[in-house]
Amino acid sequence: MVKQGERPADVRGALLDAALRLIETLPEDKVSLRACARLAGVSHAAPAHYFPTRVALISAVLAHAYNQLTEAMIRARDAAGDDPFDRLKAIGLAYVAFGLAHPALYAMLFRPTYLQVPDSEMAEAGYRCANVLGEAVAATPRPGGMTLAAGITLAWTAVHGFVGLVCNGLILLDEAPIAAAERALEQQRSAFSG
Repeated sequence: MVKQGERPADVRGALLDAALRLIETLPEDKVSLRACARLAGVSHAAPAHYFPTRVALISAVLAHAYNQLTEAMIRARDAAGDDPFDRLKAIGLAYVAFGLAHPALYAMLFRPTYLQVPDSEMAEAGYRCANVLGEAVAATPRPGGMTLAAGITLAWTAVHGFVGLVCNGLILLDEAPIAAAERALEQQRSAFSG
């Protein structure tokens, strides 16, 4: 831990940590390079050595968040056993848990503002995350001629919509959100069971 008034050894890491803390506690427009520098304990000019813009700093934080989400989804999938739908449902529940635990960060993951270029670190992290879901859907049987694209859309909208509705207070639940999500996702079993 860096003592007050002492420059952190890893300035880039300290700026990323500061940005993440600010994203989780402040309105999005208050997350500035200057605010991150202040919280990280570095000069207001320091961020420019690592991130040319506010968007670049936030994009780096979001790339890290995508990687964390991907890791959580893979851990859940691998712990779910061999049934393809159970693995898909576990991925969905990990997605929901991440979104509910980090609502501000989660909302920013899907804002095109922060996707600077298609081959950016954030874009690559997002593609890896999406591939976990795509591979899980591809491993399930989909009856009635449901295409892979339609299966991915069905699976993703279920979890993405659930998180959005809960985080925005648009649905009332009579049980814990994860339990409600598990019950809702289980209703999709017939769509992914051939």
